[in-house]
Amino acid sequence: MFTKGAARSRVRHAARVAALIVLVVSALLSNLAHLKHLSRDDPAPDVLMLQRDQRFERLKDALPKRGTVGYLSDAPTWADREEHLMRAQFALAPLILVSGAEHALVVAELSDPAAAAKGRDPALAVVRDLGDGLVLFAREPMLRSTPQR
Repeated sequence: MFTKGAARSRVRHAARVAALIVLVVSALLSNLAHLKHLSRDDPAPDVLMLQRDQRFERLKDALPKRGTVGYLSDAPTWADREEHLMRAQFALAPLILVSGAEHALVVAELSDPAAAAKGRDPALAVVRDLGDGLVLFAREPMLRSTPQR
């Protein structure tokens, strides 16, 4: 029959095999979850940056090459507004964007431009509405000195 040592050896062997099976199964599940995440249809980050750069490219000829302009966003949270500001800053560099509407020119990214127009500073007038929520505003005195294109 079996001795106690042989029984223990078989139990240890079975425990090692079970542990190995658990390890392999968990690794496979982890890899499957990772592959599922990678297969999502989200555009790659570089594609998002290219789209944002192309969106702001249409605005560049109406802005000074250098200097400081205001920036407004109606993003729902402070973190979202800051993220939009940083991405717009990157797309319009070396122009400096500053949060707020105190400057002569103000770039705005708005989810609903019509609703945002109701609550904005009355001294701001639309210089260009590029669609898709991208609007360039100017303070009224600035409008008279801005060449029309």
